[in-house]
Amino acid sequence: MPAVTRPSEPPTEPSWYYRPWSVVFLLFFVLGPLGLPLLWKSPSFSRTWKIVLTGAMVLYTVLLIESVVVAFRMAMEQIALELQ
Repeated sequence: MPAVTRPSEPPTEPSWYYRPWSVVFLLFFVLGPLGLPLLWKSPSFSRTWKIVLTGAMVLYTVLLIESVVVAFRMAMEQIALELQ
């Protein structure tokens, strides 16, 4: 008796939050470094792209923190000048 085979199901499309552009948007504009687990769980990216995007996110975060520190120092200097 031949084995009964089931028709193969078409591959399911990944959820919207695993699609490449959604992940990149969430990573750089919404979640920041908190989006890295989402990037690493996404099947849409190769290991190389995950490493590249992780490095870019780290650099982006460092630059944003540096910008905030510079702006804070400038604001404190301005306040000190006005108090004199």
